[in-house]
Amino acid sequence: MMIKKADQESILKLLNNLKNDYNIAAPVLLKKGKKEIVEYVFIDDLNDIYLDRQPDSSPKNIVFPQNSAIGKDYSGDKLYDPEKKTILWGVRSCDIEAIKTIDQVFIEDEMYTDQSYKANRDKTIIVGLSCEEREKNCFCDALGFNPIESDYAPIYLFIKEDQYYIKIKEKEYESLFSSLFDGDQTELNELLKLREKDFNSSEFEIDIPIPLPEKDIFEAEIWDEMSEKCLSCGVCTYYCPTCYCFNFFWDGNDHDSTRYKNWDSCMFTTYSAHASGHNPRDSKDKRYRNRIMHKFSYHPFNYEGLGCVGCGRCISRCPVNLDIREALKLTEKYLQTKGGAKKDG
Repeated sequence: MMIKKADQESILKLLNNLKNDYNIAAPVLLKKGKKEIVEYVFIDDLNDIYLDRQPDSSPKNIVFPQNSAIGKDYSGDKLYDPEKKTILWGVRSCDIEAIKTIDQVFIEDEMYTDQSYKANRDKTIIVGLSCEEREKNCFCDALGFNPIESDYAPIYLFIKEDQYYIKIKEKEYESLFSSLFDGDQTELNELLKLREKDFNSSEFEIDIPIPLPEKDIFEAEIWDEMSEKCLSCGVCTYYCPTCYCFNFFWDGNDHDSTRYKNWDSCMFTTYSAHASGHNPRDSKDKRYRNRIMHKFSYHPFNYEGLGCVGCGRCISRCPVNLDIREALKLTEKYLQTKGGAKKDG
């Protein structure tokens, strides 16, 4: 392991050198209409990097593009060079854990490997960013994740005022940072102690069995209450860093067509509709149940970890203020009242 230390000017100089050999993707403050939002994009001007707050959308679109021609994921992005690897800069713990979740499904599942996704991930180097303070709707630590540092990123940034500490965990990446001064492990440890103190307490705590017991809760009356305000707009899934549902469509005629792969949402009314016309999730309570159960029952049953990382984006972006934390507390209360399954151990 190597520790480096640098100021903002040195970091910009480093990234300007790296962009000769790598694509650089990072959070950028963008103006869209009357709003300013922070999104991950491929960039050329490194001064545009914005790390002051949690991005409005996750870096999922970098490794798993929202809408792309099959085999040509980044063909419309002039700043992306398919011959280069990508440095994904400044990714917070929740989003790193989310990439881990999607990796489990598209790469590590023995039954299926998404070759397009795997090709993107094999060319992506994640540089993590330690959170300095808790965002309003974040609850990653309540789910067992560490907002200060995720083990899934080989490189990590720790920022204090204008100073960067860079922890390089894997030897193959040490040469990328050789131009920077060596950092002091003791200084970094002191910073980590202060940061741990800041995240020591959380207003949200949850005590539910994982995976959620499907048989105990599937027919519960709580789903109506949870989903009463839901518009089935799908915003929660599009901003969710762990949602990975997609579909295919063809544009053009039989002899001259382009096949596309684009994100889908289990919250859409027609998502689960069969060709026969039958729809097993024909009401919003069933769709919301599927969303919660997938993240806290089905995914942890089939893979390692949860299908939710507590980033809070679904809370922040929901137009009717649905709060997944309230849904989880309602689930907890129901299981306690009905004597549902307990946590293992």
